[in-house]
This record gives sequence, C-alpha cells and structure tokens, in this order.
Amino acid sequence: MIGEGIKQIPAYVCKIPYDKLNELKEKFWKSRKYNKRIWKAIRECCESDADTAVMLLEAAEMAVVKNDLRQVMLLTNPNYIFKVPNYCVTDPVFERDYKKIKEKNKNIESTKIKIVLYYLAKNKNVKVEATNKTKVKKVKESFAKKMNIDLKTHKIRLLFRGQELLDENPLYFNNVGDGSKIQVMVNEL
Repeated sequence: MIGEGIKQIPAYVCKIPYDKLNELKEKFWKSRKYNKRIWKAIRECCESDADTAVMLLEAAEMAVVKNDLRQVMLLTNPNYIFKVPNYCVTDPVFERDYKKIKEKNKNIESTKIKIVLYYLAKNKNVKVEATNKTKVKKVKESFAKKMNIDLKTHKIRLLFRGQELLDENPLYFNNVGDGSKIQVMVNEL
C-alpha cells in the first residue's frame, strides 16, 4: 500500500516518466467538462494531504465509496459515482521500491496490539486486544460480544483516520497499531 488515510491505495508501478504522468493528470482534470464544481473539489482532495482531503470532502458533501479517493459519491445522491484514476490520487512507486513494498508486506510480523473502539452513540470506549494481522471482521465480532449487539440485526462500521475499515482486511492494512482509537457506528438493519 502507498499513501495514507483516504489516499491509501494498492502500490503500483508506472513506467511513464513523471513529466508525462503530470501531463496525463492535467489532461484528465481538464477533460471533466460536466459537474465542474464537483470535479474541482475532488481534484483539491487528491492534491492535498489525507486529513485535509477528508475535511474537503465533508465540506463538499461528498464521501468515498469504498476506502479511498478512487471512487467518490455525493451524499445527496449516492448513486452518482465519480471515478478517479490511481495516478491522480497517489503517485506511483519506482519499480525498485515496489519490490521492497511487496516484500515488506509479506514479512510483516504478527504483534499484539490494544485498540480502543469509541462507540459514538453511547460515548463509550471499549478496549480490544488483537494482533496487527487480525481481520477487521473479528474486531467487529469482539466489539459486538462485549456490547451485547446481535450482528444479525445490526451493522457495525469501524472508521479510522477518515477511512472505513473493510471486514476482509487485516488491521495493519490501514496502519492500525497499538493504542489506535477507532470510531464505531452501529446501525439497526
């Protein structure tokens, strides 16, 4: 993975020189002729740091569809999705660095961590012990068990640094470490 927060995407290699890549970015942004106000806001998010991007999205009444800026939706019309290419969200890595990133992800050691789940609706902190390789789904199950929440009738969402944590990802995928505080939202189905 490269980037952080809502700008974190899978690492990729691009063999186009940076000057050509910048031309490609500019061409993409200029080609967005419809909904110019929305595209301008998305561009500002892509060109800013991850924390600022979250604030800009909220101010523009937009949200990411999955976990990153490659798909953005309007909060007023969630069916309308704006797709942004990888190279506009985060710069590629050099091939030599890409190999290092892949090797690093393979060699991540399992370490015990303690995380704090902040339950927004009840203004309550719930401490959970896990490992950095624990899947998000398991963390949700631990939280549900501690709070007596039935997962068949409720949906639990975990948010960390402006990003929703997906069930199939391990915690290290989103840089969740020892002492991290994660927001919890619970909705009845």
